[in-house]
Formats: sequence, structure tokens, C-alpha cells
Amino acid sequence: MTDEELSVCGVRCQTDCKAYKTECEGCNELTGKVSWAQFYGKTHCPIYECIEQKCIKSCRECGKAPCEIWHSTRNPDATDDEFVADIKSRLKNLRQ
Repeated sequence: MTDEELSVCGVRCQTDCKAYKTECEGCNELTGKVSWAQFYGKTHCPIYECIEQKCIKSCRECGKAPCEIWHSTRNPDATDDEFVADIKSRLKNLRQ
């Protein structure tokens, strides 16, 4: 898996994101300007904004994942088990 296939937070948009190609072209392709950011009163993903502010390429370089931003941007429709599985998947992707 290449870095280009992963969003900055470790989501592999093509396979992990239900919005991919329906309401979103991918986090990297949209430089973080994802449709769901509006639910947080933003135009861009808060995680993507954080990465840009820190001048790093991904949460892998920060080393604090899963951080508070990850938790605050949790999909409200996800169960606790789904959220934990998502976090584990993203961390695994970032380690590869």
C-alpha cells in the first residue's frame, strides 16, 4: 500500500469509506475538503487541517494517533465496536 492510497489519518478511501465516489472523491484528492466537515462547522477535515498545520504528511509522523481529533470526528452512526475497529484499521494502515 502506498502513501497515495491512504488519507492522512490512515483511511484507505477506496475501500474503507462509504462516501468514496458517491459524495467524496477522496481525502487526498480533495485536500481535506470533504463533505462531512460541514457537520463540524468546517470546510475541511479537522484531521487534515491538523496535519497541514504541523507541516507533516500524515498522523504517522505525529505519533499521537488516535488523538482527541480522531475521537471528536467519530462517525456518529458508528457503534462503539465499529469505531474501535476503524481506529485499529487506520493505525494498522499507518504502520505499513
